[in-house]
Amino acid sequence: MAGVLRKSLVPALLRFKTVSQMVTPQASKVMSTHVGMGSGGRRGGWAVRSPPDDIPFAIKALKHIAIAVPDLSIAAEHYRTAFGAQVSDPVDKVVDGVTVVYVQLPNLCIELVHPLGEKSPVATFLLKNPKGGIHHVCLAVDDLQSASGYLGEVGVTTLGSPVNSADDKPAVFLHPETNMGVFIKLQQANHFSARDDMPRAVGT
Repeated sequence: MAGVLRKSLVPALLRFKTVSQMVTPQASKVMSTHVGMGSGGRRGGWAVRSPPDDIPFAIKALKHIAIAVPDLSIAAEHYRTAFGAQVSDPVDKVVDGVTVVYVQLPNLCIELVHPLGEKSPVATFLLKNPKGGIHHVCLAVDDLQSASGYLGEVGVTTLGSPVNSADDKPAVFLHPETNMGVFIKLQQANHFSARDDMPRAVGT
């Protein structure tokens, strides 16, 4: 029954193009009050709603944010000098078709990515966004296979089957058109720790 309900609701939600179209004044008012059944309580004055009980996977963490940049050295120096972040030397990820500089933050890694070869998907992104920008966000999940199957049921399009990425962890990308414009990467990461998963080269 839950699956049927999701299939009927998701296409309707996808018709909304912006957050302002989705959040009505009435909804905004409700967000500041108790949400009733299914509520996880309150945090920071906001009502917290729990996810459905039948989701067969769990998000462990926001693993990284990938930012496509036209010049790695300039971008790395900007994050080092403007924000005081530790940055790594460039690392080639031939499998993914990118060169990466890792920017270490206390609980998150930012990946500055630049095309490695003409066939790199990031090269296409930079053609459309020559100044660069956020390419994707990566979520670590405890069961990638279950996540891929479930998301397909609720109308989220996966781009191909889970494959091993450059760091040898299975991953799959989710189409931005079914994620409100955001390109999302899901990566298998059991017992994930954001700090433990940081590249050892950062700061050296």
